[in-house]
Amino acid sequence: MEEVEGVKIMISEFFSHEKYVNLIIIAFNILLIYAILMAVVYLQRKLFKRFIDRRERQSSDKTNLIFLRNVVIYTTYCIGFLTMLNKIPSMEQLSKTLLTGAGILAAAVGFGSQQAISNIVSGIFMVIFKPFRVGDHIDLGGVNKGTVIDISLRHTIIRNSENRIIVIPNTVLNNQSIVNSTIITTKTSTSVNVSINYKSDVNKAMEIMQEEALKHPLLIEHRTPAEIENGAPGIVVRLIEWERSSITLQTWVWASSSGNAFALKCDLLKAIKDRFDNENIEIPQQYIIVEN
Repeated sequence: MEEVEGVKIMISEFFSHEKYVNLIIIAFNILLIYAILMAVVYLQRKLFKRFIDRRERQSSDKTNLIFLRNVVIYTTYCIGFLTMLNKIPSMEQLSKTLLTGAGILAAAVGFGSQQAISNIVSGIFMVIFKPFRVGDHIDLGGVNKGTVIDISLRHTIIRNSENRIIVIPNTVLNNQSIVNSTIITTKTSTSVNVSINYKSDVNKAMEIMQEEALKHPLLIEHRTPAEIENGAPGIVVRLIEWERSSITLQTWVWASSSGNAFALKCDLLKAIKDRFDNENIEIPQQYIIVEN
Protein backbone atom coordinates (compact mmCIF):
# COMPACT_ATOMS: atom_id res chain seq x y z
CA MET A 1 0.00 0.00 0.00
CA GLU A 2 2.84 2.37 0.76
CA GLU A 3 4.31 1.76 -2.71
CA VAL A 4 0.95 2.57 -4.38
CA GLU A 5 0.60 5.74 -2.35
CA GLY A 6 4.14 6.71 -3.34
CA VAL A 7 3.31 6.32 -7.06
CA LYS A 8 0.17 8.43 -6.61
CA ILE A 9 2.17 11.15 -4.94
CA MET A 10 4.75 11.14 -7.76
CA ILE A 11 2.04 11.42 -10.43
CA SER A 12 0.28 14.23 -8.59
CA GLU A 13 3.58 16.08 -8.15
CA PHE A 14 4.34 15.65 -11.86
CA PHE A 15 1.03 17.12 -12.98
CA SER A 16 1.25 19.85 -10.37
CA HIS A 17 4.15 21.41 -12.26
CA GLU A 18 2.76 23.81 -14.84
CA LYS A 19 5.62 23.40 -17.31
CA TYR A 20 4.99 19.67 -17.67
CA VAL A 21 1.30 20.27 -18.26
CA ASN A 22 2.13 22.85 -20.92
CA LEU A 23 4.49 20.41 -22.64
CA ILE A 24 1.75 17.78 -22.76
CA ILE A 25 -0.72 20.30 -24.19
CA ILE A 26 1.80 21.41 -26.85
CA ALA A 27 2.57 17.82 -27.82
CA PHE A 28 -1.13 16.99 -28.00
CA ASN A 29 -1.85 20.04 -30.19
CA ILE A 30 1.01 19.20 -32.53
CA LEU A 31 -0.14 15.59 -32.88
CA LEU A 32 -3.72 16.74 -33.48
CA ILE A 33 -2.61 19.20 -36.20
CA TYR A 34 -0.45 16.49 -37.78
CA ALA A 35 -3.37 14.06 -37.86
CA ILE A 36 -5.64 16.69 -39.43
CA LEU A 37 -2.91 17.58 -41.92
CA MET A 38 -2.51 13.94 -43.01
CA ALA A 39 -6.28 13.55 -43.33
CA VAL A 40 -6.59 16.70 -45.46
CA VAL A 41 -3.71 15.65 -47.74
CA TYR A 42 -5.25 12.18 -48.11
CA LEU A 43 -8.60 13.68 -49.14
CA GLN A 44 -6.86 16.03 -51.57
CA ARG A 45 -5.01 13.15 -53.20
CA LYS A 46 -8.21 11.12 -53.51
CA LEU A 47 -10.11 14.06 -54.99
CA PHE A 48 -7.42 14.93 -57.52
CA LYS A 49 -7.01 11.25 -58.46
CA ARG A 50 -10.70 11.12 -59.32
CA PHE A 51 -10.42 14.18 -61.57
CA ILE A 52 -7.18 12.95 -63.18
CA ASP A 53 -8.64 9.50 -63.88
CA ARG A 54 -11.67 11.14 -65.48
CA ARG A 55 -9.41 13.23 -67.73
CA GLU A 56 -7.48 10.09 -68.66
CA ARG A 57 -10.66 8.22 -69.61
CA GLN A 58 -11.64 11.16 -71.79
CA SER A 59 -8.16 11.15 -73.41
CA SER A 60 -7.70 14.75 -72.26
CA ASP A 61 -4.54 16.50 -71.11
CA LYS A 62 -4.05 15.97 -67.36
CA THR A 63 -0.87 18.04 -66.95
CA ASN A 64 -2.61 21.05 -65.40
CA LEU A 65 -4.44 18.91 -62.85
CA ILE A 66 -1.28 17.05 -61.82
CA PHE A 67 0.66 20.30 -61.39
CA LEU A 68 -2.26 21.89 -59.48
CA ARG A 69 -2.41 18.83 -57.23
CA ASN A 70 1.28 19.21 -56.41
CA VAL A 71 0.84 22.94 -55.67
CA VAL A 72 -2.18 22.38 -53.41
CA ILE A 73 -0.55 19.53 -51.47
CA TYR A 74 2.73 21.45 -51.11
CA THR A 75 0.85 24.51 -49.84
CA THR A 76 -1.13 22.36 -47.40
CA TYR A 77 2.08 20.86 -46.00
CA CYS A 78 3.58 24.34 -45.58
CA ILE A 79 0.52 25.67 -43.76
CA GLY A 80 0.38 22.57 -41.55
CA PHE A 81 4.08 22.81 -40.68
CA LEU A 82 3.82 26.51 -39.83
CA THR A 83 0.69 25.88 -37.76
CA MET A 84 2.54 23.23 -35.76
CA LEU A 85 5.44 25.64 -35.39
CA ASN A 86 3.03 28.23 -34.03
CA LYS A 87 2.19 25.91 -31.12
CA ILE A 88 5.77 26.05 -29.88
CA PRO A 89 6.12 29.18 -27.70
CA SER A 90 9.67 30.01 -28.78
CA MET A 91 8.69 29.72 -32.47
CA GLU A 92 5.37 31.52 -32.27
CA GLN A 93 6.56 34.87 -33.61
CA LEU A 94 8.47 33.29 -36.53
CA SER A 95 5.50 31.16 -37.56
CA LYS A 96 3.14 34.15 -37.44
CA THR A 97 5.48 36.12 -39.68
CA LEU A 98 5.70 33.30 -42.18
CA LEU A 99 1.97 32.62 -42.09
CA THR A 100 1.15 36.22 -42.92
CA GLY A 101 3.20 35.79 -46.10
CA ALA A 102 5.38 38.86 -45.59
CA GLY A 103 8.44 36.83 -44.64
CA ILE A 104 8.10 33.79 -46.88
CA LEU A 105 10.17 35.17 -49.75
CA ALA A 106 12.79 36.70 -47.43
CA ALA A 107 13.08 33.43 -45.52
CA ALA A 108 13.45 31.43 -48.72
CA VAL A 109 16.18 33.69 -50.05
CA GLY A 110 17.84 33.78 -46.65
CA PHE A 111 18.11 30.00 -46.64
CA GLY A 112 19.71 30.00 -50.09
CA SER A 113 16.60 28.84 -51.95
CA GLN A 114 16.94 31.01 -55.04
CA GLN A 115 17.33 27.86 -57.10
CA ALA A 116 14.16 26.40 -55.59
CA ILE A 117 12.20 29.55 -56.49
CA SER A 118 13.62 29.40 -60.02
CA ASN A 119 12.47 25.77 -60.32
CA ILE A 120 8.97 26.71 -59.18
CA VAL A 121 8.72 29.57 -61.69
CA SER A 122 10.08 27.31 -64.46
CA GLY A 123 7.50 24.66 -63.57
CA ILE A 124 4.69 27.23 -63.80
CA PHE A 125 5.97 28.39 -67.21
CA MET A 126 6.11 24.80 -68.48
CA VAL A 127 2.54 24.12 -67.40
CA ILE A 128 1.32 27.35 -69.04
CA PHE A 129 3.20 27.09 -72.35
CA LYS A 130 3.30 23.25 -72.44
CA PRO A 131 6.43 22.26 -74.35
CA PHE A 132 5.44 18.80 -73.12
CA ARG A 133 2.63 17.20 -71.15
CA VAL A 134 2.35 14.34 -68.70
CA GLY A 135 2.42 11.21 -70.85
CA ASP A 136 4.55 12.73 -73.64
CA HIS A 137 7.76 11.04 -74.80
CA ILE A 138 10.59 13.58 -74.78
CA ASP A 139 14.30 13.47 -75.65
CA LEU A 140 16.77 15.85 -74.01
CA GLY A 141 19.80 14.38 -75.73
CA GLY A 142 22.08 11.63 -74.51
CA VAL A 143 20.46 9.21 -72.07
CA ASN A 144 17.86 11.68 -70.79
CA LYS A 145 14.80 10.56 -72.71
CA GLY A 146 11.58 8.83 -71.78
CA THR A 147 7.95 9.38 -70.83
CA VAL A 148 6.96 12.26 -68.55
CA ILE A 149 5.09 10.88 -65.53
CA ASP A 150 4.95 13.91 -63.23
CA ILE A 151 5.65 17.66 -63.08
CA SER A 152 6.13 18.92 -59.53
CA LEU A 153 7.01 22.35 -58.18
CA ARG A 154 10.73 21.71 -58.29
CA HIS A 155 11.39 18.96 -60.82
CA THR A 156 10.02 16.84 -63.64
CA ILE A 157 10.05 13.05 -63.46
CA ILE A 158 10.73 10.94 -66.56
CA ARG A 159 10.59 7.15 -66.93
CA ASN A 160 13.01 5.85 -69.56
CA SER A 161 12.82 2.68 -71.66
CA GLU A 162 14.67 0.73 -68.95
CA ASN A 163 11.96 1.68 -66.41
CA ARG A 164 14.47 3.91 -64.60
CA ILE A 165 13.30 7.19 -63.09
CA ILE A 166 15.08 10.38 -64.19
CA VAL A 167 14.52 13.45 -62.00
CA ILE A 168 15.37 16.72 -63.76
CA PRO A 169 15.11 20.21 -62.18
CA ASN A 170 12.54 22.40 -63.92
CA THR A 171 15.15 25.11 -64.49
CA VAL A 172 17.25 22.69 -66.56
CA LEU A 173 14.26 21.75 -68.72
CA ASN A 174 13.24 25.37 -69.15
CA ASN A 175 16.68 26.21 -70.61
CA GLN A 176 17.17 23.15 -72.80
CA SER A 177 16.10 22.05 -76.26
CA ILE A 178 13.47 19.31 -76.06
CA VAL A 179 12.46 16.85 -78.75
CA ASN A 180 8.81 15.95 -78.13
CA SER A 181 7.68 12.88 -80.06
CA THR A 182 4.02 12.97 -78.98
CA ILE A 183 2.90 16.57 -78.46
CA ILE A 184 0.97 16.63 -81.77
CA THR A 185 0.61 12.92 -82.52
CA THR A 186 2.07 9.66 -81.24
CA LYS A 187 2.69 8.44 -84.80
CA THR A 188 6.42 7.96 -85.36
CA SER A 189 8.44 7.35 -88.51
CA THR A 190 11.80 5.64 -88.64
CA SER A 191 14.20 4.86 -91.45
CA VAL A 192 15.44 1.40 -92.38
CA ASN A 193 18.78 1.47 -94.20
CA VAL A 194 20.25 -1.62 -95.84
CA SER A 195 23.50 -2.00 -97.81
CA ILE A 196 24.01 -4.51 -100.63
CA ASN A 197 27.02 -5.17 -102.84
CA TYR A 198 27.28 -4.07 -106.45
CA LYS A 199 26.73 -7.59 -107.83
CA SER A 200 23.30 -7.98 -106.19
CA ASP A 201 19.99 -7.32 -107.94
CA VAL A 202 19.04 -3.82 -106.74
CA ASN A 203 15.43 -4.03 -107.94
CA LYS A 204 14.92 -7.37 -106.21
CA ALA A 205 16.39 -6.03 -102.99
CA MET A 206 14.08 -3.01 -103.09
CA GLU A 207 11.10 -5.28 -103.74
CA ILE A 208 11.98 -7.45 -100.73
CA MET A 209 12.26 -4.44 -98.44
CA GLN A 210 8.88 -3.17 -99.63
CA GLU A 211 7.18 -6.55 -99.18
CA GLU A 212 8.53 -7.13 -95.68
CA ALA A 213 7.53 -3.65 -94.55
CA LEU A 214 3.99 -3.86 -95.94
CA LYS A 215 3.19 -7.14 -94.23
CA HIS A 216 4.44 -6.17 -90.76
CA PRO A 217 1.53 -5.82 -88.26
CA LEU A 218 2.99 -2.71 -86.59
CA LEU A 219 3.07 -0.71 -89.81
CA ILE A 220 0.34 1.98 -89.94
CA GLU A 221 -1.13 3.98 -92.80
CA HIS A 222 0.46 7.40 -93.17
CA ARG A 223 -0.75 8.43 -96.61
CA THR A 224 -3.32 11.17 -97.03
CA PRO A 225 -6.72 10.28 -98.57
CA ALA A 226 -5.65 12.06 -101.76
CA GLU A 227 -2.44 10.01 -101.98
CA ILE A 228 -4.37 6.78 -101.44
CA GLU A 229 -6.89 7.75 -104.11
CA ASN A 230 -4.09 8.54 -106.57
CA GLY A 231 -2.45 5.17 -105.91
CA ALA A 232 0.64 6.39 -104.07
CA PRO A 233 2.62 3.37 -102.74
CA GLY A 234 2.43 2.68 -99.03
CA ILE A 235 6.16 1.99 -98.86
CA VAL A 236 8.78 3.68 -101.04
CA VAL A 237 12.31 2.27 -101.21
CA ARG A 238 15.03 4.50 -102.62
CA LEU A 239 18.67 4.11 -103.52
CA ILE A 240 20.30 6.89 -101.54
CA GLU A 241 24.06 6.36 -101.82
CA TRP A 242 26.87 4.69 -103.72
CA GLU A 243 29.68 3.79 -101.39
CA ARG A 244 33.08 2.31 -102.16
CA SER A 245 31.98 -1.29 -101.73
CA SER A 246 28.19 -1.13 -101.36
CA ILE A 247 24.91 0.45 -102.38
CA THR A 248 22.65 1.85 -99.66
CA LEU A 249 18.88 1.42 -99.87
CA GLN A 250 16.49 3.27 -97.59
CA THR A 251 12.79 3.17 -96.74
CA TRP A 252 10.71 4.99 -94.13
CA VAL A 253 8.09 3.19 -92.08
CA TRP A 254 5.43 4.51 -89.69
CA ALA A 255 4.20 3.10 -86.37
CA SER A 256 1.65 4.21 -83.77
CA SER A 257 4.31 5.12 -81.16
CA SER A 258 8.06 5.50 -80.75
CA GLY A 259 8.25 2.12 -78.98
CA ASN A 260 6.42 0.38 -81.82
CA ALA A 261 8.61 2.18 -84.35
CA PHE A 262 11.73 0.78 -82.67
CA ALA A 263 10.28 -2.75 -82.64
CA LEU A 264 9.19 -2.39 -86.27
CA LYS A 265 12.67 -1.34 -87.38
CA CYS A 266 14.37 -4.20 -85.53
CA ASP A 267 11.94 -6.78 -86.95
CA LEU A 268 12.36 -5.49 -90.49
CA LEU A 269 16.15 -5.59 -90.33
CA LYS A 270 16.00 -9.27 -89.35
CA ALA A 271 13.27 -10.18 -91.86
CA ILE A 272 15.12 -8.41 -94.70
CA LYS A 273 18.38 -10.16 -93.78
CA ASP A 274 16.63 -13.56 -93.85
CA ARG A 275 15.08 -12.82 -97.27
CA PHE A 276 18.39 -11.59 -98.65
CA ASP A 277 20.09 -14.84 -97.54
CA ASN A 278 17.39 -16.95 -99.20
CA GLU A 279 17.40 -15.00 -102.46
CA ASN A 280 21.18 -14.60 -102.87
CA ILE A 281 21.38 -10.88 -102.25
CA GLU A 282 24.70 -10.29 -100.58
CA ILE A 283 25.32 -7.76 -97.84
CA PRO A 284 28.89 -6.42 -98.18
CA GLN A 285 31.40 -7.47 -95.56
CA GLN A 286 34.72 -6.05 -94.55
CA TYR A 287 37.54 -8.47 -95.25
CA ILE A 288 40.83 -8.27 -93.43
CA ILE A 289 43.78 -9.14 -95.64
CA VAL A 290 46.64 -10.68 -93.71
CA GLU A 291 50.01 -10.39 -95.39
CA ASN A 292 52.54 -13.14 -94.80
